[in-house]
Amino acid sequence: MSTLRSSILGECIAKLAGTFILVLAATSAAAVFLNGFEPIGAAILWGLCVTVAIYMTGAVSGAHINLPITVAFALFCGFPRRNVGPYSLAQTVGAFLASAAFYFYWHGFWEPSATRPGVAIGGPGSQKLMIFSCFYPNPGGVGITPEDFAKVSAPNAFLVEVVLAGILMMTVLALGDDRSSLAPKSNLAPLFVGLTGALRLGIGGQVSMAALNPARDFGPRVFGYLVGFSSIAIPGPRGNERGLYLRAPTAGAVLGAAVYDGLLRRSLPQPTA
Repeated sequence: MSTLRSSILGECIAKLAGTFILVLAATSAAAVFLNGFEPIGAAILWGLCVTVAIYMTGAVSGAHINLPITVAFALFCGFPRRNVGPYSLAQTVGAFLASAAFYFYWHGFWEPSATRPGVAIGGPGSQKLMIFSCFYPNPGGVGITPEDFAKVSAPNAFLVEVVLAGILMMTVLALGDDRSSLAPKSNLAPLFVGLTGALRLGIGGQVSMAALNPARDFGPRVFGYLVGFSSIAIPGPRGNERGLYLRAPTAGAVLGAAVYDGLLRRSLPQPTA
């Protein structure tokens, strides 16, 4: 029993560390974008950091730094369901700590960043400053006015998160499928997962900020609430962000796993005896 507990503790520490790196990368990418960096550059930065996080922590029971992927693995790939709760907690704590680190790391930038758009932390429009979490549409790239809100409805954002999370899940499964002749060898799978991350940010970044991970959104959202963003953080300026970024990525990952398991995997060559 003590060995089992020690193993789960080590795995959770790895998930916490991996999610910490992932969220620190996400918020850093958002920060440099807010300060004039090109979106494609932010997407590449994100993808590289995803790759680093997986290589750093993936050897410890797999790189479960995404809650919907953990859930999908539990449903379709035999991952122990008893570990979903501890993993999700570790991921959320890692995301929270990354937001705290980022907040103090970039502390000198907050006042100038607030002055430019003329908003106050916690006030209307301050989601443009709260780059810890995700909003739809992207406050920095699209805007924060009612006219900007009208460009992306809740169903639009939900659909984007579902589709992109499904693609990510299918990619992860394909990269790890030994029966696929195109699966990369020599431990190159994390590189391709990172490239997929950059791709999905490039596709959905302006619409929904392509969260695809409730832990990546909720941990930072809690931190934002604690440092004064109030209802802009929870539940969000449109009142449904917290729930949308929980349900949509999870539904997308489960759907992606179901499609891959039920359709694509069955078409692969059967393993030889």
